[in-house]
Amino acid sequence: EEDPSRPDEKNLIKLEVAADKEPSQYSPSTGMTMNGKPATLKLDLGGSVWIVGNIEGETLTMIKMRLTGGKEAFVMAKRNNNKFSDACSDQKTFTEACFTGEVPKEDLSGPGEKPLVKLEITADKEPSQYSPSSGTAINSRPATLKFDLGGSVWIVG
Repeated sequence: EEDPSRPDEKNLIKLEVAADKEPSQYSPSTGMTMNGKPATLKLDLGGSVWIVGNIEGETLTMIKMRLTGGKEAFVMAKRNNNKFSDACSDQKTFTEACFTGEVPKEDLSGPGEKPLVKLEITADKEPSQYSPSSGTAINSRPATLKFDLGGSVWIVG
């Protein structure tokens, strides 16, 4: 006797998904500033986690953050480094290894006190972090149509 709670096996769709990791869904735009100056160094760590930085005088100021929207971020850590290598001052050679130095002390002694690093966030929404690769198949046939809805949600056919 058939179990009505189980779907009919012949109507099931077999989906084989192979995914490629893409860059973060949100990225710092060119309008992002730190202490009123453009964030000139940007490193995508994946999952909308970024290290952004700029150089003020002899100090490399950096923030590790998770962008959660066009104007929102969760600050994970901050660093000030006045003994940084030349490689850390160039976007082409700026790596996660550059995120070293002192943790800035925040002076929150009074209600009008400002944090040591003021961050003005502007982010661009990017395509999904994961995308169906060429190996994605439906009922053992290659999926040839792919539409990104954002947030790693796709329509495939």
